[in-house]
Amino acid sequence: MKRILSLVLVFAMLTLVAGCSCSEKKAEQETTTIAWKKGESLFGSKLREYATACQRNDKKGIKAKQKLSTGFGEVAKEKNLPKRIGYTFADLNGDGTEELLVSLIDMKDKLNNYVIAVYQYTGDGIKRVLEGWSRNTYYLMKDKLILNEASGGADDAEIAKLHMRENAFEYMSTLSMKYGKKDKINYLYAEVGKPENNKQFQVSKKFWQDKCKEWEDQVDVNNVKLIKDFK
Repeated sequence: MKRILSLVLVFAMLTLVAGCSCSEKKAEQETTTIAWKKGESLFGSKLREYATACQRNDKKGIKAKQKLSTGFGEVAKEKNLPKRIGYTFADLNGDGTEELLVSLIDMKDKLNNYVIAVYQYTGDGIKRVLEGWSRNTYYLMKDKLILNEASGGADDAEIAKLHMRENAFEYMSTLSMKYGKKDKINYLYAEVGKPENNKQFQVSKKFWQDKCKEWEDQVDVNNVKLIKDFK
């Protein structure tokens, strides 16, 4: 009898936990839905600009893409752009209002899903606060930070974590790779700020690679909608 009562109690507890989990998941989904509706309302005019530009491959369409973003201009002549341009929302600066992130989408490789523009909604309207392109790519991270991968040429590369403060982005930590004498590669790391403004420490290749992987594993490519689905 005691064993039966114990089993009933365990079952009841599991049911309660499952119920709580479902309730939390439902509440999270509702919060996400509200945030998306608010974001699409605030940035509707900008999203329509991207949607319209995606449909046009004439000279005016190409110019419109170039004006919206350098990264958009790079792929201006592609015919499948409605399936290549995506968007999402994230409160990057913690002010309670989501920012709009427009991305170039590659379903096969998440590190080709890079942000080509970030827009902020202010009292003066919609402003672009960040712009990416093929040699200067940005990615949204799971903790609402931004990962930047930039190349200054064959002998210079930099990866940085950025956070948004009010209407500007600031460097948090950086990894740099620079060629030295006799083509020796120097791997450098700075914990806070841009390398030229803060002391960099020379690190091993393994440390550099592990840190790169750690940051890239935090890239968030979920909850992205295609521009063709915006209504």
